[in-house]
Parts: sequence; C-alpha cells; structure tokens
Amino acid sequence: MKAIRLNDARRMELIERRDPVPGPGEVLVRSYYCGICGTDLHAGEIDVFQTGVIIGHEFSGEVVALGGGVTDWSVGDRIVANPNGLVCGECKYCRSGRYNLCSVATVENPLGVGKDGGMAELVAVKTPYLNRVPEGLDMKTAAWTEPLAVAVRAVRTSGIRVGDSVAVVGGGPVGQLVLQVARRSGAGVITVIEPSPFRRELALAVGADEALSPEDLKQRLEFGDWQEVDLVMECSGHPTAVQTSVDIAAAGGTIRLIGMAPTSPSFNSQQLLFKELSILGGFIYIEEFPIALDLLARGAIDTTTLTSLVTSMDNFDAAFKALENPESTMKVLIATGVDA
Repeated sequence: MKAIRLNDARRMELIERRDPVPGPGEVLVRSYYCGICGTDLHAGEIDVFQTGVIIGHEFSGEVVALGGGVTDWSVGDRIVANPNGLVCGECKYCRSGRYNLCSVATVENPLGVGKDGGMAELVAVKTPYLNRVPEGLDMKTAAWTEPLAVAVRAVRTSGIRVGDSVAVVGGGPVGQLVLQVARRSGAGVITVIEPSPFRRELALAVGADEALSPEDLKQRLEFGDWQEVDLVMECSGHPTAVQTSVDIAAAGGTIRLIGMAPTSPSFNSQQLLFKELSILGGFIYIEEFPIALDLLARGAIDTTTLTSLVTSMDNFDAAFKALENPESTMKVLIATGVDA
C-alpha cells in the first residue's frame, strides 16, 4: 500500500509498505480522505511526532477487516478516527473525566503522531479510536470532524453568552470553524482579524460580520474607532496575538487561547489587571468529537467553502507546499482511498 510517513531525516516521504493486519482489538480501515493539519506541516520540528510513523490524524474511512475479539464493529462500517481516543482510564485525569489531559492519549498514542495515522490506503486501528459516521454524511465532509471538535471545545469552554460580541484572531481553518460554531452558539457581531485577503473573504463567506487586516485594526484602535468585544478567540498562535487580544477585549471580557505560539507570548499584565480580563487555555476535546460529527451531519457547518484542494497521495509534496501559501489555500484533503 501507499503511505506518507515522517522519515528518519524528519521529512515527509511517500512509501510503499506491506498492508497492515489488524491485531486483537483492532480493525483494518480503508482510509478515504485525510486532512493536512497545520501541525503536520511542521511535524519535523515537533518532538512529539515520531519518525517512521504514518502521519494523518484527520481522516475518514471504512472498516474492511476485523481483528480478534472485535464484536461491536462490522465490515462496511463508516468511521472517523478520534486520534486521541485511546486513554488509560486510570490516571487522575481519566478518573475525573478529563480524558483530554491523559498523557497516554495525547503524548504516547495519538494517531498520526505516535501511532500510524490515516494518510495511507490502509491503517490498523484499535476500536477506542473509532466513531461512526452518521447516515447521509459524506466521507469528505466527515474528514473535517477532528478540527471541528477542536473548535467546538474552544467555544463551549469560552463562556460565550447569547449576543456576545466576538473577535476571532486568525482566519486559518480552525479560526473559520470557531467563527461558525460561535455563530451557531448565539454570538452577536463577529469580527475576524486576519492578514490574508483570501482568508478574510472566506471568513465573510462563512458568517463573519466583518473581516479586518491587522493594519485595519491598528488604525481603528489608534483613532478610537474600535468597539471592544466581550470575547476574543485567539486562533493564530502568533506571539503578538495575546497582546492584540488584550487590546481589543472589553473590560471584564474573556480571551480564549486556541493557537499555539512557537515562542512564549508577552503582554501588558497591568492592562490585563485593570481591565479584569480572563485568559483561558484549553486542549483538544472530550465529548466534543460526537458533537462535531452531529453538526456536520446536520449541515450546520460549511466545510465546502473552506476546502481548497483535494488531491492524491502522489501529489502530497505539492499539497504541503500549497498550504504554505495562505493567500490561495485554506484546507487540503488527501484522497487516500478514492480518486481525487
């Protein structure tokens, strides 16, 4: 079979590998579509990504064979994989229901990071990773479940109230999903802050009330033409974005961090104190995975507008390069088991 892995030189490569055989408690999945995540672009620079592992943690597929002892899944079942679905069940976080903080799930065994993922024609997966795709939901859309689950958790844990004004800092795939989930959650005016004109246009297309460049925002702040917002959803991961969030939040407001900065951000703590702002962190998801699936099945989230390219594994190098250009590309799906 064909697969894309992180090699010993910590670069992506297309390989031919023997088809995997499902072991006890596993199923064999024919992967259909696999999204390229922003972390995949930088996998070679991130220590948690293991060399020799097939990448891809945003994938949909079909069960084609069962390993020993599997009774709750059948050949032909359509699935999406929760890449952090295998938890230990014994640590203090699992015992308190905070499965997203279990290191077995998030450090040792995440699919496409520590264990083989879905950027391959076939992958053997333990059943705790699996979620059934609802009837009527197409597999291309289903491949968006994982990033949508991140967005759903971010909004659910932000304390958003109906009518709250919201600023989304960063108009990448997760930012575009966050703004849609915030809209479905009853947000009032939603403003997206994003340097790319292409991504600003997409934000308006999927529900933003306005989309500003950082320069536009700076000018508004300087001339007192900015209406401070109740909630800032920081999705960019830019080192300066936390200070921007502090600048644009209303007194008593909340800043929810979603993007991961490559270097530690700094901000004016006095400004934070005087405004009495709350900064919230959060990591991946718990019960949000099935919620994301349900939103997609009901057509509540527009992923078609955000899908820039669907291509084959043979073209993976060009696909990765396309994602390095935010002026023309939002999201790329690799067609792993169907014609692109």
